[in-house]
Amino acid sequence: LLLTEVLDWTQLFPWVENECNFPSFTFGYTDRNGPHMWKLLYPDSNGSNQSPINIRTRLAVVVQPSEPLRWNGYDKRPLSMAIANNGNNVIVNTMWGNLNRPYIEGGCLTSIYELYSMVFHWGQSNDEGSEHTLDYIRYPMELQVWHIKRGFNSLLDAIAAKESDGILIVSFFFQITNADNSYLDHIITNLWRIVKPGTKVHVPSFPLVWIFPYFETDYYTYNGSLTQPPCSEIVTWILQPEPIAISSSQ
Repeated sequence: LLLTEVLDWTQLFPWVENECNFPSFTFGYTDRNGPHMWKLLYPDSNGSNQSPINIRTRLAVVVQPSEPLRWNGYDKRPLSMAIANNGNNVIVNTMWGNLNRPYIEGGCLTSIYELYSMVFHWGQSNDEGSEHTLDYIRYPMELQVWHIKRGFNSLLDAIAAKESDGILIVSFFFQITNADNSYLDHIITNLWRIVKPGTKVHVPSFPLVWIFPYFETDYYTYNGSLTQPPCSEIVTWILQPEPIAISSSQ
């Protein structure tokens, strides 16, 4: 998959592509506009809570929330599902009835967060791919499940509001095993159809719990930022340290 020099959030999340006020942020990964230049172009990237980070597990502070995380509706089948190539990542978008969109609450969260989209990050080898690291170990792939705080109508609203907890991203790592992960078949078997950046295709819908398992406790969390411009520090990150299996061929 090719890198794009313009991040158009309507390509990142195609199911909201008709929102005319959706922002585009120009950046790239070259000497001219790469991460070392983002601090000049996007002031938020100068903040002290930038993501991604390395989690040093021995230094993590153990906190016991008064209640577990509660996942609601992730075991339901969406009305439709599509995968898209935004030039950098594979995006999974789902459509739901007005009252059926999955949401997460409880645990370390003080608000309710509704599912927005899912983003797969992987690299060119099995030794790279994840944005976050655990004890400086980088996994071959990281799935980021995006949510917006209930009350916001769009990602644009959440970014514009600049609330420190406007967005929740739950991350899952993937680890190479000998066996295929059949739950990913609907996505993997259709990747050839979105080789060109900016393309998307519909795939058979399935419950999201097929991709990632529920967890209620035993996770890492921190207050951070979007990992690409505008790098706004408005994200509550939750990282599940137990990796999901995927084969090398997949």
